[in-house]
Amino acid sequence: MNQSRTDFLIAGWLNQSLSKEEFAELELVLRSEPDVRKKLRWEVNLDSLLREQASVAASLNAWQPEGGTSQSRHATKRRVAAWVPWAAAAALAVLGIAAFALMNRGNSGSQGGLVLQGDSIGPALASATEETDRGCAIITNQWNTEWLDNPPPMRAGDTLNAGRFELGCGLAQIEFFSGAQLLLEGPAVLEIVSPWEAICTDGKARVRVPPPAQGFRLLTPGMKLVDLGTEFGVHVDSAKGEGEVHVFEGEVEAHPETGKMVSLTEGMGLKRMGALYSPMDAAPADFASIDDLKDLAGKMARLRYDEWSTWSQQTKSDPRLVACYLFRHWQDWDRLVNNAAGNDKSRNGGAVGARWTQGRWPMKDALEFKRPGDRVRMKLDGEYEALTFACWVKVDGLDRRYNALLLTDGYETGEPHWQILEDGRMMFSIAYPDDGNSEKKVNQIYYSPVVFTKSKLGRWHQLVVTYDNCSGEAVQFVDGREVSREISPLYQPGRKIVYGACEMGNWGLPTKEHQFPVRNLNGCLDEFLIYSVALDPAAIRQMFEIGKPQ
Repeated sequence: MNQSRTDFLIAGWLNQSLSKEEFAELELVLRSEPDVRKKLRWEVNLDSLLREQASVAASLNAWQPEGGTSQSRHATKRRVAAWVPWAAAAALAVLGIAAFALMNRGNSGSQGGLVLQGDSIGPALASATEETDRGCAIITNQWNTEWLDNPPPMRAGDTLNAGRFELGCGLAQIEFFSGAQLLLEGPAVLEIVSPWEAICTDGKARVRVPPPAQGFRLLTPGMKLVDLGTEFGVHVDSAKGEGEVHVFEGEVEAHPETGKMVSLTEGMGLKRMGALYSPMDAAPADFASIDDLKDLAGKMARLRYDEWSTWSQQTKSDPRLVACYLFRHWQDWDRLVNNAAGNDKSRNGGAVGARWTQGRWPMKDALEFKRPGDRVRMKLDGEYEALTFACWVKVDGLDRRYNALLLTDGYETGEPHWQILEDGRMMFSIAYPDDGNSEKKVNQIYYSPVVFTKSKLGRWHQLVVTYDNCSGEAVQFVDGREVSREISPLYQPGRKIVYGACEMGNWGLPTKEHQFPVRNLNGCLDEFLIYSVALDPAAIRQMFEIGKPQ
């Protein structure tokens, strides 16, 4: 292949602009031409260094003095004009430093492949910007819900923006950012306007307003309700043009469209029939309560747990399992993380620092990782041609640049690493010796799109990655749904997968006079399965449906 075509394909891969046909062409060339593989590694390292330097330059460029006057802004422009030539010189210096660094790496005899130190070098993380949120409320609990106009199904912990929400059946507890609490009973339609206002156009809603949320407004057809404290309920039948308000505790101001404001206190109610309004007695028994929801949700959790427990008892006998960690708290040995697959006790894990806590259900155990030393140590023998990692994890924060899920102690030939980046992407990687130089390593890295945003923290998710070394394909899943599928252009066929000493939730043991990178997970694990095959999407979806908390 001529040089210009090679340069075009490599540049397109770095810019993520290749078509499927061009990507296949590049993959074919990389398999057959060592010089092209060498050039790709050079370009990737140069790209990485330039991105790192660019992020520093962007930080300098973004700085602006706050609250400056017009005069000070003119002065700033003069100062900027003065240092522009210096900035240009600095940019040229960056290019020189990058080239010198690459030559140094190439001549040093140390790791000169795509990844030079561990598994840490890849496309630079997106520059950090402060995340914003338009949320007004949160779903904090629910039972037997069916949300009709908000696919995919909403779960406890989801943030709700302003908008219309139709609940086909079940109960949903919604907490507004103002502090007001609303229990929606399906079938019902609720429109969230702001943290201080909502509209119930059909169905039943029970509202509790603590002192900080006094003034919360709930509108119904023909009536506006302003809560002055504590608790009330509404029932709207849009088909009949009827509505009711019931005050269970405290005081509510009812503002009918066709009349004067009516003050309703405990035990009082107001009924609307078309344009007519009449007093009535409150009927608390007609409305579900938070205690009712807790009781129903508890029974549902027990049912879900029992179904998962039956499935796990069957699954642990699967001969394709390398290890099966179900995170059961053994009272006789608090630190044991038992391998439930087969009878191989040598693959049992040992918890270090991590503390036992509640898992996906109240009756399920989990391990919590918070401190830099928290981890679960394992040792897995054998050689494999494929893998599936499947775990249930609750991520409380992405505090590190790399947040460990499962990492081998080192990063030797054939050892896989799986972690979450600080920007919310999942990253799977595996390294092998370079074809042209056995002392160098080529790192196959596979990234997912961003799957963890702030709204997804603090709740349970199923994460899965599959990798087949016969095809070089890695597929990543979140909550049973495929989010990425990729074959690395650096893939080397026929290489074995090995583990050895490894750990969940952290990476590496310090040696004498050497420190170790801090990659501890901030969150909880309550299930981790390791297979010797790449499971198909249907099997992964089934695992999610059986294991999902609600």
